[in-house]
Amino acid sequence: MRLTLGIREQLTAGIVLTTLAGIGLIGVLAINIVETNALNSKVKEAHKAANLAKLVLKGGATANEAARMRRLAASSLLGSGVRRFRLLDGRGRVVVQEGADPGWTVLGSAGKLLPTPGGLHVRLIGGGGWLSALGDALYVTTPVRATGAAAGASGRLEFLVPLADIKEDMAGVRKFLVSYALVDSLIIIVFGGFYLSRAIVRPVRRLEETATRIAGGRLGERAAVDVDNEIGSLARSFNVMAERLEEQIMTLERMNLELVSAQDELLRSKTLAAVGGLAAGIAHEIGNPLGAVSGYMELLRAGGLDPGDEREVLEGALREVSRIDSMVKEFLEIARPPARPSSPVDVARVVDETVSVVKVREDFAGVEIRTDAAEALPPVAVEEGKLKQVFMNLLINAAHAVASRDGERVISVAASVETRPAAGAAAPRRRKDDPPAPAAGQAGLDFVVVRFTDTGPGISEKDAFKVFEPFFTTKGVGRGTGLGLFVSRSIVKAYGGEITFSTKPGEGCTFTVALPTKRSA
Repeated sequence: MRLTLGIREQLTAGIVLTTLAGIGLIGVLAINIVETNALNSKVKEAHKAANLAKLVLKGGATANEAARMRRLAASSLLGSGVRRFRLLDGRGRVVVQEGADPGWTVLGSAGKLLPTPGGLHVRLIGGGGWLSALGDALYVTTPVRATGAAAGASGRLEFLVPLADIKEDMAGVRKFLVSYALVDSLIIIVFGGFYLSRAIVRPVRRLEETATRIAGGRLGERAAVDVDNEIGSLARSFNVMAERLEEQIMTLERMNLELVSAQDELLRSKTLAAVGGLAAGIAHEIGNPLGAVSGYMELLRAGGLDPGDEREVLEGALREVSRIDSMVKEFLEIARPPARPSSPVDVARVVDETVSVVKVREDFAGVEIRTDAAEALPPVAVEEGKLKQVFMNLLINAAHAVASRDGERVISVAASVETRPAAGAAAPRRRKDDPPAPAAGQAGLDFVVVRFTDTGPGISEKDAFKVFEPFFTTKGVGRGTGLGLFVSRSIVKAYGGEITFSTKPGEGCTFTVALPTKRSA
């Protein structure tokens, strides 16, 4: 779980860290300066003690006086805080020694050499620790020149000046600095947190709550922030923005209501126009056979017909009634939603069966039908009877097209499998009439594609836009209702497929039926 700190905690932590860093830096510098001054003071004390000892050792006319002077020099060194020292003669022999031997020979080259005046040789012995200039002791050596009876004491004086007292003082200073930093941090956390809450956190939280309420639909909300700083200025700007946003949203809502009202009105107008057009088309298409039936009935009512003529009149009336019944059934096929089949359908088999049925029709006299289906076509989820109806409509239209011109009369039917973009995988369209485009990287679906190609005259550019409209036909009177392609497209679309065509005037036409395979459905 990730811990998230608020503004108050982040600012308080930042101030505390900055304060601690400042106190730490100042403390380190101050301790370093104090230690350096204390060390210099110790060096001066050692210099004075050495000078005093040398001065005492110079006296002594007799051997007793020389011995007494050596004792006096030792007392002066002990009084200066020195606990270990020794006096060497000119031959390097120890004349006087006080304290345990610290390893005088090693000390001569150990530690850090400090700059000192007056021929005094001083080294800082021992490590001072992290960020510390102190050591454990000062190793001091100086030459001694005695006169008279004490001349035998001429040689070198060595002694150690301990620094334990300074290190204890510095440890106390460090504890004080740590305590000061902790108390200062506590003060910042308590009083700084209170001040930050009042000056920053509360106003920001009010802004956040107001923005949340506005986002929830309460457009009249305003931020009540009365601080006189940048946050107060931000709150005032926020309120101005909220007022303008409310005005814009209200304007958009009014425009949206007007647009919805206009859209509803347009939809009603389009619906009425469509219903009127459909009613006019139905009336026109049914009117012709009804007129013929009415004429046949008038002939029968007038009487005087022999039995052969009466039979012919009745057969004609039955044909016209059959036409009306066919139109009504086609409209019912459009309005009735298709039921999903419970078993898969083999498209290649349906093509072969449909071709076998239409070949015996008079329309296909002299027409050659060539079929070419790929092996192992996957099944499709379509009602078999409706699929036969679609194929039959397309084959009959192709037969009528090739019969209208001289030359080779061939209809080619080819079935294959293609991968096409899935429904809903198209990229968004800026306008309603823009053709859909497949989205990049979108996986497609497998479709069984059946193409019906004829060698007829093709479809003119003027008629191409009306091919799938109801009641549109280029056939002669009595050869079609203009509903075949309209019904076929409705059936194919109901099962998730599509039907399209391509044509060039004078070069024939190709209608393509694409249906999703059962594994894609």
